[in-house]
Amino acid sequence: MTSHSAIQPVIPSPRASVRVAGANGVFIAAQAWGPADGPAVLLIHGFLGGRFSWAPLIRGPLASKANLVTVELRGHGDSDKPAEPSAYADSKMWADDIAAVTSALGLKRFILVAHSYGGVVALDYLRHKGSSAVKGMLLLAAVAEPPGVSQDHVRPDTLPALQASTSQDLSERVGAIRGFVQAISRSPLPADLHDALIAQGAISTPFMPAGAFARRPVSNVDVFAKLDMPVVFACGSHENVVTQALVDHVLRAVPRSTSRTLDNVGHLPQIEAAEQVEELIADLIASSCSQ
Repeated sequence: MTSHSAIQPVIPSPRASVRVAGANGVFIAAQAWGPADGPAVLLIHGFLGGRFSWAPLIRGPLASKANLVTVELRGHGDSDKPAEPSAYADSKMWADDIAAVTSALGLKRFILVAHSYGGVVALDYLRHKGSSAVKGMLLLAAVAEPPGVSQDHVRPDTLPALQASTSQDLSERVGAIRGFVQAISRSPLPADLHDALIAQGAISTPFMPAGAFARRPVSNVDVFAKLDMPVVFACGSHENVVTQALVDHVLRAVPRSTSRTLDNVGHLPQIEAAEQVEELIADLIASSCSQ
């Protein structure tokens, strides 16, 4: 199996790397790049993701100015991977994991950026920990409602690939992950990054989706209504996982929300349109500094 060390050249070494005890003693890995005294940006990846999901931002100009923190969710990357679906089913567990990372790395106030399933985790954090520490939020093709709330928030044609990627057979899983990565990107990815994304997907646990994708039919509308920071929902023009219905749902429910469409981009905006995503993050940093 490909290890993180084998694909490390895709990104530079982090300034800091920690493993902290999250909910129920599950250890969560997180890394920091850029100046420690720069504006803090917490990056939450989606299903099959990890630190390499943010490679273009980590090696881009934003990393010279901002304190970029990547968290590897339970079941992913260098974090613990419990072998019971129940370890991924409760929203407070995810919130406690994120809070443990922000505490360990001293993030008092930060911009919150979430991609794909990371949107569910971000809203879990806001539900249980509140929004006082969050200066702004960028939802990147984010699943902002838990599975089960609505049938028209996620495109059904993506589900077979997701289900295949949970196979207990590693060769089947890798093949499914490869197909999923290729399906969600609009254009072919650089070979090194393409391989890194497949490798980090392969070391994620198949038990995570069995628990995390279980029906949690509690809408986040009540959390949306309380958000008092700027929220930007950015999707690619060729987004093929979340639907426009979900974007519209969030825009109606969040008081200070706006949307951006990124041209010729699929479900990986932070990779396919890194410069535009950096600008969106920089705008949120600037608006928070002017408040």
